[in-house]
Amino acid sequence: MNPSSGPATSNGTATATVVADAGVRVRPPVVDACSLVYDDAGWRVYLNRLGENAPEYLDVFSASFCRYFGASHTAYRDALALRRQDAVDVLLPPGRPPFDLAAHLADRERQGVTREFAMGSPERLPDGRTVNEWLLETVRGVTDRVQVWAGLSLRDPAGALRELERSAAAGARGLCVIPFLDGTDPADPRFSPVWDAAAAAGLPVWLHTGHHFARSHPSGLGSWRTVEALAGRHRELLLVAGHAGWPDVQEMLLTAARHPGVFLEFSSHRPRHMPKPGSGWEPLLHHARGMARDRVLFGTSTWVNPGPTGSLADELAALALPAEVVTAWLSGNAEALAARAARTRAG
Repeated sequence: MNPSSGPATSNGTATATVVADAGVRVRPPVVDACSLVYDDAGWRVYLNRLGENAPEYLDVFSASFCRYFGASHTAYRDALALRRQDAVDVLLPPGRPPFDLAAHLADRERQGVTREFAMGSPERLPDGRTVNEWLLETVRGVTDRVQVWAGLSLRDPAGALRELERSAAAGARGLCVIPFLDGTDPADPRFSPVWDAAAAAGLPVWLHTGHHFARSHPSGLGSWRTVEALAGRHRELLLVAGHAGWPDVQEMLLTAARHPGVFLEFSSHRPRHMPKPGSGWEPLLHHARGMARDRVLFGTSTWVNPGPTGSLADELAALALPAEVVTAWLSGNAEALAARAARTRAG
């Protein structure tokens, strides 16, 4: 039986509609399931963490970083050739305006983003707080708009469990793990207490999956096999496969078909490229009306494709997909996931 041939299961979301009096198609609301919300100190921590553990990212994505931060690409490349910290200084020079939460939320509203899952980090800021702590404190009054998914490092299993417990108590609504930065296999049994605690606390885990550029760590860290192992061993754990395991999208989608707690999120990949032959996204589009209907989330990764979030959402809406699928992928599935996790937290 072809799972994509059956009727799609409704998750209760409204379908994309047109404005009756104007005849204009309205894009559904957006939930950004992979967002980065930092001030300049947080961005420095983020960039330095990449530079220390996967320096290739500062090179491969140099143009994206410069577009996002409005920096000179030539100056950045020249600085990077000499010293990583000099390149970070080009992106984040003195005198930049401080982070403004109200302005951020206003921009989200203009882009049609009704909610975002903001990824944190356990790294320390200059004032001694972790990025997780700063983020939780910063968005405390707007958790209906910004949900914090606290970052964990698996280099220290006991430390990861403590960070999970602290963050959950402070209001985190999910977790974020990037295996290639830690050089660890999330499916190692040493981390089972972390995943059991996440499941019990109703904290979905966004896991970086698929291709990465860190040459010092194996490419298999965070593969579909990792997700398969975790989902099979921890049946109540909610897992979001960040970047959908690309290029092994079909394997990740089949893993989700086997495990009801697994979702695919395609941030850092532009929807407009998905239909192109050889893109690797053909399985997702082929199964969009069936098994992928309720398992796909929209995300941006913020800096990877600099530009308005609404434009990326428009690219998805422009694909040859049924309106109800577009709605589910842009926001419905993310809202359903958040509601499912909230029911677990409520007991």
